[in-house]
Amino acid sequence: AVTLPDLTGGSIGAAVGAARKAGAHYTVRLQGTGQRASSWGSGEKVCEQSGGPGTVTFTVPRDGRDCAGRLLHTPEPAPEPSKTRADGTGGTSGGGGTGGGSGGGTGVCELMSPAGNCYADGQFCAKKHRGLSTHGRGGEYLTCEQDSGGRWRWSDGVPG
Repeated sequence: AVTLPDLTGGSIGAAVGAARKAGAHYTVRLQGTGQRASSWGSGEKVCEQSGGPGTVTFTVPRDGRDCAGRLLHTPEPAPEPSKTRADGTGGTSGGGGTGGGSGGGTGVCELMSPAGNCYADGQFCAKKHRGLSTHGRGGEYLTCEQDSGGRWRWSDGVPG
């Protein structure tokens, strides 16, 4: 059976590549949840590696955080403090805006809130957006996933 060296602290892209090259079965999990990661940026760091010969589990940080759980950036304050908005949990309609650019740019929100705004990190997800990804109002890549309390919220990943 194959045994991989400890790849903790390296990039998940290199770790997955090493596992594939060695013929090992691998799983990528979100830190603190035990849930399988549905996607990840190749540059994200491996926080932990576990498993035995022939199989390995890599753990990556979640919610735009580092391995210690600290936020990677401070979110910008909302530019419209005078508007009162619902938290997005009861919406039934929403815009489906798409951008014609080549991706990676800022200002392109593929999915929008029921109120017609770009989503932000930590905001509740509309029911129809659960499990989907989009770019947020700051250009960050967001995924609608359950937080530790079981609530569906948008969380930012590492751009990649």
